Amino acid sequence: MAVDIYQTGVSGLLAAQGQLATTGHNIANVNTEGFSRQRVEQMTTLQMYSGGQFYGTGTRVTDVTRMYQEYAFKDVLVNNTEKAGAESLYNQLSFLDKNLAGVNEGLASSLDDMYQAINAVVDNPGNLGNRDLMLANAKDITNHFNEYYSALEQEMNIKNRDIESRAEHVTSLTSGIAELNQQILNAGLNGSPNDLLDQRDRLIQELGQEVKITTIKGQDGMISVMLGGREPLVSGNQAYAMEVRPGSPDPQQTELYLSNPNNPDHATRVKGSQALGGEMGALFHYRDQILGPNLSDMGKVAVAIADAFNEVQKQGVDLNGEVGKNFFTDINAPEAQANRFLSNNPNVNGAVEITDTGKLTGGEYTLKYHGGDYMLTDITSGETFAIDAADVENTPPSTEQTINRPDLGFSITLSDVPDSNDEMQIRPTRQGGNDLKVELNTGDQIAASGAIMVDANKDNTGTAKVGVQVVEPTPPATAIDEADYPLTVKVEDDGAGGVKYVVTDKNGTLPALFDGQPTDGSITFGDVQMNIQGDAKEFDQFVIKQAKGSGNNTNALEFADLQNKKWLDNGKSTVTDSLNKTAVEIGGLTRNQRVKAEAAGAAYNQSYDRMLSTSGVNLDEEAANLLRYQQSYMASARVVTVASETMNTLLQIR
Repeated sequence: MAVDIYQTGVSGLLAAQGQLATTGHNIANVNTEGFSRQRVEQMTTLQMYSGGQFYGTGTRVTDVTRMYQEYAFKDVLVNNTEKAGAESLYNQLSFLDKNLAGVNEGLASSLDDMYQAINAVVDNPGNLGNRDLMLANAKDITNHFNEYYSALEQEMNIKNRDIESRAEHVTSLTSGIAELNQQILNAGLNGSPNDLLDQRDRLIQELGQEVKITTIKGQDGMISVMLGGREPLVSGNQAYAMEVRPGSPDPQQTELYLSNPNNPDHATRVKGSQALGGEMGALFHYRDQILGPNLSDMGKVAVAIADAFNEVQKQGVDLNGEVGKNFFTDINAPEAQANRFLSNNPNVNGAVEITDTGKLTGGEYTLKYHGGDYMLTDITSGETFAIDAADVENTPPSTEQTINRPDLGFSITLSDVPDSNDEMQIRPTRQGGNDLKVELNTGDQIAASGAIMVDANKDNTGTAKVGVQVVEPTPPATAIDEADYPLTVKVEDDGAGGVKYVVTDKNGTLPALFDGQPTDGSITFGDVQMNIQGDAKEFDQFVIKQAKGSGNNTNALEFADLQNKKWLDNGKSTVTDSLNKTAVEIGGLTRNQRVKAEAAGAAYNQSYDRMLSTSGVNLDEEAANLLRYQQSYMASARVVTVASETMNTLLQIR
């Protein structure tokens, strides 16, 4: 018989040796992250025909394969990206939620203290101690806003550095994947490089934590990696570099670019937000969609406080008998207006003037120019506002253009007509918390006294109550001259069954300063505004006169009324309401994100366990295999021994 029993035994011995080595490799790497269990594949060697029969000649190892399911790995990759992004965003929102809660509590306390001080000024307007306390509380409020702005500005800088660091990490990962692609291609010519494949998968999973990726496997064993299924990160043995560059129009709002290895001068911009996916996408979303708008929300409140107090301050006179100066920084100071406008065209400057704090939404906008038409888009909500020709004012011969949006509470002035597709950012209130400063130096500068006051005739039969205040006159109207006071207000028959108000100067000069009916309970003439509540009867009379003595509390009452006045959010919210609304919104976002993070974590764990059921190392199973392969090795060794003994016996036959 021509069958080589010795070679048959040796083939079994070598196969068992390979099985033992692979099982030992599995056991040794049971705790190696990303390791896939390996298995030796065997098949019979070529049979031999002898004496009319086919005889087996042993076994041979065909391959060492890893227990791997591509669909299971891709499922883990997708869920890993979702989990990393959701958990990262939740952690960042948690920080903001706690920070905002502390600031909101401090602001609420400072506001209460200031209104208590205002009430003390109302009770005793001549007391300098009460005035100084009111001023000190106002400074506490500005400190809260300033510190919160500084904290979030620092947080933005931290996120920018984090983005830059992660971009460098992504570049190192793509380089590693490209290098492994080449090694796998070289090694794949002579077998299956399982450990190299595991290393590549581990890098791909790590890359998937940073950004959302898709993979495409080539016939040569190399894998191409695409960012979000669009832009290439790895193509064969070539890796694209991820770079961070200054943003446009805001240089501080850094952006990502992918650099082509074959053409380093050419780079493709990668737009951020959650579409980027993973931890990198969470960073962009938090920075651009959460931090910025939150600063604008808080800034809206700061701007509203400054505007309201300044308007009341202007209506009165201080203890020195002078017309009140700005209590807080002017919200429409030239520098403040310029800081609200950003453009990617250096030849186009702009300014944003706040026209109505009650209409401000706290939103931030993108303004784009398309060859004659403007389009304003809310960055957070995506709501668009078409700019009609009626909204744009031109001032020939100047190229200056003014875009009026009274419904949003601001107007935009551009120094020149932009180029087509120019992009500008409008941030009416982001700097509000930083700009808020107390302008008064001493308590005697608080204009607690009214500049004018009104007295009702004791014989009036109607229920009308009249309040007066000084306002900015609307051209062509001018301020009422001091020599015209006191003014007389008479209620007369309007000839149509109703009544009208006739206002004349102290001499009764005609035409009257005002002759007509109130609009929404208000009458304005010159720089005087009358606010009327109740119903007047014919022959009722009122006298408007300049207030006597700078220590009266007429204007201090106007300060006190601000506590409960709803002028924010189109007359729906007080200052406290608006602060609470901002805190509740962030708290709601945080809670919702925690639910998303928990769900993403559960989905990832489920897919990871599914992958491990195939690829993971089971020590009990490997221990059983170890015994089985050991017995196979010993049996094969015995076959070799028998073959050797048989040969010796044959050689000893004479």
